[in-house]
Amino acid sequence: MYLFWLILVSIVWGTTFFIVKDTVSSVNEYFLVFARSFLAFAFIFVYQLFKSKKQLINKRAFLNGSILGILLATAYSSQTIGLKYTSTGHSAFITSSAVIIVPFILFFFYKTRILKIDWVAVLMVITGLFLLTYDIETSINIGDIITITTAVAGAIHLVLAGRFITKSEALPLVTYQFLGASVVSLLAWLITGAAPVVISLKSGISLLYLGVIGTLFCYFVAVWVQKYVSSLKVAIIFSLEPVFAAIIGYFLLHEMLNLKEFAGTIMILSGVIFHSVARNYIDRRKTENIKTEI
Repeated sequence: MYLFWLILVSIVWGTTFFIVKDTVSSVNEYFLVFARSFLAFAFIFVYQLFKSKKQLINKRAFLNGSILGILLATAYSSQTIGLKYTSTGHSAFITSSAVIIVPFILFFFYKTRILKIDWVAVLMVITGLFLLTYDIETSINIGDIITITTAVAGAIHLVLAGRFITKSEALPLVTYQFLGASVVSLLAWLITGAAPVVISLKSGISLLYLGVIGTLFCYFVAVWVQKYVSSLKVAIIFSLEPVFAAIIGYFLLHEMLNLKEFAGTIMILSGVIFHSVARNYIDRRKTENIKTEI
């Protein structure tokens, strides 16, 4: 069941690269991040008020959610700014490279044991991501460098969310996450000049989609699901995002995959399936051994 929700998030995020790149050409990047964050906050805050106001009175959820919000705003802003200067392919690859940063954070900062199959799966996925998304013809540019911040912030966000969700209820934690992201992005917009924003009908629909579906839904699932699934597994499954972006590009934009890109797609899928099957086998063996010892 959790796998279904994670894959659904990857599908949604696969659509947002095109939408963000198109929208940021007419909407200020910081305002775009503020709009999608505030929309997510507004919807979940109203829901939280009706569901349980008392849950919002939680200092730990407020502090932890604020930290996640700062990281979320950083990731969104750097990705959005980066897309002004680089291709969607470069952006997708660099953003998804968080999959290789997560195990290092878990190992060095939390002493989490990373198995050989984890490293093999990560290597397969990152190789596939390179083949699928990285267009060698486009030289490294300032947009790529900016987008590195997205990968780092995204990886830290994923790991910390996995830690915080074990100590807080999901709803208040995610509510304060979106509030924090809204405040940070609003300040960034005001500090950089608060350029006038003219929102067309098309941009308005895009912002609504990015806020409610691409942010509220996706980041609620990304945080909530880590009560039951490890941060590393979540990161590996999220690497399917560019795969779905390629599939969507094929059906909606009639973009064709060349041999290199097709090989990358197969490599990513193989890495995700390998990790899921191998991890499930190991976990099942551990459970059987525990039962035998009892």
